[in-house]
Amino acid sequence: MASLPGAANNGWPLDRIPVEIFTHIAKFLPDRSDLKNLRLVNKEFNRKLHDHFFKRVVINVNLKLNAAFNIPRPGLDDYVPANITEYLMRSDSFRSISPQVRRIGLALELSEQELASPEDDGHEAIEVREWGIFRWPATIERRAETRIARLTQSLESARGVSYILANTTEVREIALSCDGCLGYLQGPDLNPYQPPGPPPVFGDPNVVPNTVRTTMDLSLPSLKVIFDRPYKLELMEAKLAAVGVHRKVIPLEILRLIRFEKTTMEGFTREDRWRAPLPRSRYGDMQVTRSPRDYDYRLQPDQLTETQARLLFHYITTHQALIQAFLLSVVDNSSSYTRLTKINIARIPSLHIDLLCRDDFWSGLPGVEEVSLGVVPDWREVIEENAYTITTRQVYPTAALPKVFRLLEDYIGAQSHIKKLHFEWLCGGEFAAGWLQREKHILPAPFLRKHRLVIHSGVDNLLILPHIQHLSLKNCWFAPNVFYRIIHTMSKDFSLETLDLESVSLTGPPIFRGDMPDVDDPGYETWPLGVWPSEASPIPGLLQEPLPLSWSHVIDMLTPGETIRERVFAEKFPLDPPLRIKKELNLRKITFKSCGYVMIPDKRFVSKRRFLGLYYPLALSQAVDQMTQRYVERWRELAGCMQVNTDRHLGYIFPLLNPREDYSLQKVHGLRPGWYGTYAWHLFRAAQEDGIPGAGVGRFSGTIGGEESADSSGRGGVDGGGEPQPYEFDTEDFDFAYEEDDLDGLHELLHSNEIRLGYSPHNNPFFPNMDDGDN
Repeated sequence: MASLPGAANNGWPLDRIPVEIFTHIAKFLPDRSDLKNLRLVNKEFNRKLHDHFFKRVVINVNLKLNAAFNIPRPGLDDYVPANITEYLMRSDSFRSISPQVRRIGLALELSEQELASPEDDGHEAIEVREWGIFRWPATIERRAETRIARLTQSLESARGVSYILANTTEVREIALSCDGCLGYLQGPDLNPYQPPGPPPVFGDPNVVPNTVRTTMDLSLPSLKVIFDRPYKLELMEAKLAAVGVHRKVIPLEILRLIRFEKTTMEGFTREDRWRAPLPRSRYGDMQVTRSPRDYDYRLQPDQLTETQARLLFHYITTHQALIQAFLLSVVDNSSSYTRLTKINIARIPSLHIDLLCRDDFWSGLPGVEEVSLGVVPDWREVIEENAYTITTRQVYPTAALPKVFRLLEDYIGAQSHIKKLHFEWLCGGEFAAGWLQREKHILPAPFLRKHRLVIHSGVDNLLILPHIQHLSLKNCWFAPNVFYRIIHTMSKDFSLETLDLESVSLTGPPIFRGDMPDVDDPGYETWPLGVWPSEASPIPGLLQEPLPLSWSHVIDMLTPGETIRERVFAEKFPLDPPLRIKKELNLRKITFKSCGYVMIPDKRFVSKRRFLGLYYPLALSQAVDQMTQRYVERWRELAGCMQVNTDRHLGYIFPLLNPREDYSLQKVHGLRPGWYGTYAWHLFRAAQEDGIPGAGVGRFSGTIGGEESADSSGRGGVDGGGEPQPYEFDTEDFDFAYEEDDLDGLHELLHSNEIRLGYSPHNNPFFPNMDDGDN
């Protein structure tokens, strides 16, 4: 009944709340299930959020979702769609919402839970007869009838994908997300505060849910749980059910099969596991592995079963089909995308990077101004030895660098219409969950042509992107001279105006030990004991010029604002005219989020001298000691089944910052230490669960410059009285290829890394005979 004028109305104000309020509420509900509940209990909420929901659509082409649509369509035909894109093609549901879609994504991701317990891949045929149960390798034709094979065939035809992309011509952003578990696997090393699973295709990738799940929560994929039956027993039950055996009879039939094959239940359910040998580039065809160990975990990342390896191989083919269908469909419909401005490759295995190297794709979308690229570096390769045998082998994660370099230099960077670029590695780092992964396994940025020469700063070895105005990097590291030379060149000689760095680290200063002393300027004073490095510190003389190629030095040379050098000069000579700095850079804004330093296993060409003598604050030191002991225990518990890699350029966070440098960054550049004010508290809690007692210690964040930072000529710089002084660093000492120096001592370095990680000559008689190759 409608309310009377002036009468109280305690019910829902039907159709009186504007749609903007509903949209605003939806933005503050991080869990999609909350929105679902609201839409179920309130029809107006459902109606007014309809457009909001369909502005951003991700179509996940996975087996579980396809199964829900794997039904004939009565009244039309008996066709059974092989994937959801074909289902949408043959229904009217997508056609009705496609004009509202502004961001469309296609995803195919293999979860660790699926890898732990693969469904029947059709590799084995089974028949039940009165006189026995028979098993033998299935024919090629029969294996082509499995769900994963039908999905691959469907994607190779590209009909459904082409239909989806042809009917979303109003989109502003097109995204692709693929992950086939070829990278680092968490396995049982899970964090209940940061459950496994891919980050969103659209949205903040650092979101950690404000929930806690216990370690016995069965909804946590890959967690150490007690299964009712062994995996091979579960699989046999499914196979017998598929050939028509009644569920009540299945246990008896399995016992009959065990007797027929003259084995035991333990022998029948036992799964053989193999470790992936060290990379072929190191040992050729020799199988050099660690000693095997027995665990109860169903997914053991470094000890996969044959069934798990086959599933990885199947997904390689399926991902190739999806990526090629995506590229071809976009190219075919490129003229229709009049509003498309962004290509978002949210996740892609490095194995498939070469598929993106298509000039017709990148040059055929002249309206695209922004590209985002997230790469999952491969940790293993999967090899089909023959029709029935699949093997795996380790690869060095940094082998992904040349592939990404080629894509960025020859294709993305060559397009004059692409002005914004974001790149990140999806492997390790500060936000990676797990005791054995967080703050480790960090790859160099893919800006080096000869990726093993990490301090070679000659322009011929660097990736220079002439058209990029806004560059965003995440979860990578540089040698400081390389980083400086790249950003300085792109800003001075080309178009770079803004730079965003998140969890980007520098190594110690470069060095050629035979020719250079490994010491710093003796005039650089150590920080006084007992003084906290705060911007408000009252003690005079704390500010000093930065050490060469430290973060503070690199920032000082690139900043569009005031420099430490100017401030130090003003303090030393208060009566003299102020120092003027001449830079002539286009760079007007730099944003930092959790940046700092990194260490790498190969310390032959980078010095660690500036990391020596640094200690945790007293308030943290005891907690760090306790966490270190817990880490050792965790390593002993899990290391035997987790992936390890002897890649000499996989970095790990150095968790401290020189207090004098900390003070300079705060005092002059306005940067703040740690994570407070940068990340939500959920990330702190998740990091602490993984043994990081002071998340953000040794890191800094903040913004330097802004729209007003460019002077009247459009060049970043500092004006004042007196003759402007150049402020640059000459990298000439490091601007050459040093392959011979790199090979010197490489054998001993790699050998010591392998011994440290458990690759013992006792288990591998040919261990000493090695080829350094591309290592």
